[in-house]
Amino acid sequence: MSEVPTTRPARGRPRDPGIDGRVLAAAVEELAEKGVAGFSTRGVAARAGVDRRGVHARWTTTEDLVVDALATLTANLRPPAAGSLRGDLDALVPDIARSLSGDRRRVLQRCLDEVADAPAVTERFRRDHVDRCAAVLEDAFHRARARGELRATTTPAQATEVLMGSLLFRALTVGDDAVRGDALVGVVDHVLALVAT
Repeated sequence: MSEVPTTRPARGRPRDPGIDGRVLAAAVEELAEKGVAGFSTRGVAARAGVDRRGVHARWTTTEDLVVDALATLTANLRPPAAGSLRGDLDALVPDIARSLSGDRRRVLQRCLDEVADAPAVTERFRRDHVDRCAAVLEDAFHRARARGELRATTTPAQATEVLMGSLLFRALTVGDDAVRGDALVGVVDHVLALVAT
């Protein structure tokens, strides 16, 4: 008679799924405070309250951890279908503004400061964080063009630059309050006055 094989329990402690989130949040704080040049896994581990070996077990290189931390900052925008340019912008712009405030704004400032020293990381942040927002906005302006809501002399790309430029400038020079509440409504009103029919 053959014996039924028994399953042996895995050695060591089970992997804590909550650690990944804590480490990534700590990595964002580290980036916002120290930038890419001063970023260290030791600092991240201390902020997250985990052993440094646990960080290295999940991210084999510092750049992998930086890139994954930056990915958590990406605004997950969904193209709206409000049926009007104003409706689309009212749906999109608050999420874009949130992606340009707090730690995200501080990381963006750091990336701009270190563009020459960390070009690969900065390019990744720009592509995943800024360009994705711009692409969804440009789609909204394309739909507005098809509905006749955009001035004939303004292209969707130009309208996107005006709006993204306004939001970025205000966020980087004034701070979070410049992209919240009534201030944000004022930005949208101003841009619509410039680009809409």
